[in-house]
Amino acid sequence: MLCPKCGTEMRIGSTVQQVTGDSSPETPTVVKTVQTLVCRNPQCMNFEKEVANAETEIYRSDDQK
Repeated sequence: MLCPKCGTEMRIGSTVQQVTGDSSPETPTVVKTVQTLVCRNPQCMNFEKEVANAETEIYRSDDQK
């Protein structure tokens, strides 16, 4: 992704795993990777600031019992 202010390609600032629906058997368990994207241009107003998040679903359990 590109920074909306300067057009420089952003870098990943942090990565976390999110798990939802794990506490109830009626809801599917979903595991996502969430990456925070920051601008890497030192002259930009967004430098080292969180600009966007990229979410990728890596697992979904649709087995309902």
